[in-house]
Amino acid sequence: MDNINVYLMDMPPRIKAYTSANADNTFTILLNSRHSHAQHLISYHHEMQHIENGDYDKQCDVNILEFFSHQ
Repeated sequence: MDNINVYLMDMPPRIKAYTSANADNTFTILLNSRHSHAQHLISYHHEMQHIENGDYDKQCDVNILEFFSHQ
């Protein structure tokens, strides 16, 4: 997808990745640079699932979205 930018960034170890929906209809995925390449792949896949599921357009609590994404 052309509308997704991916960057490595130092974050607290408990955070594996973070995705932001941008005003220009693009997404930015930040992967924690403190984690392994294998974890980056897992985290990237997880964040892509949220994007593909349209989770950033839904109006509900993030904890509910995370719960269902892990089912």
